Amino acid sequence: MKRTYTLPEANQVLKLVRAISAELLERRTARRSLSRQRDQLEAASTPEGLRSELAELDARIWEHDEGLTRCKSELEDLSMTVLRTNPLTVHIPGTSRTGAVVFCWQEGESSVCFGHPPGEEEHQRRPLRVAKGA
Repeated sequence: MKRTYTLPEANQVLKLVRAISAELLERRTARRSLSRQRDQLEAASTPEGLRSELAELDARIWEHDEGLTRCKSELEDLSMTVLRTNPLTVHIPGTSRTGAVVFCWQEGESSVCFGHPPGEEEHQRRPLRVAKGA
């Protein structure tokens, strides 16, 4: 059964989302660096030891790909989805006073303050309207 969150619950679970996201972002950065390194090696014209270097880089890239998949799975286990990884954007299914909503959090944000109606995941995020005192 898919879990839905109220805005306070979404903000409360954000600590866990940030922890998972921190690993995802670290792996994303490392993978990009390794991929660039691999591309440079592959373009080099000196074959000495090249095959073993490429194999080592491929193994390390694979490790990061597996780690990224695990991070996404952890978020999916919380009923959330990763819309994109750059910038990392996590969708949190929710409910509000007016009905269903998809809360939208991006890396670097301190709280959940954007969202959109379900089915509009590819549209631009909109600031949430929060009643005063809520």
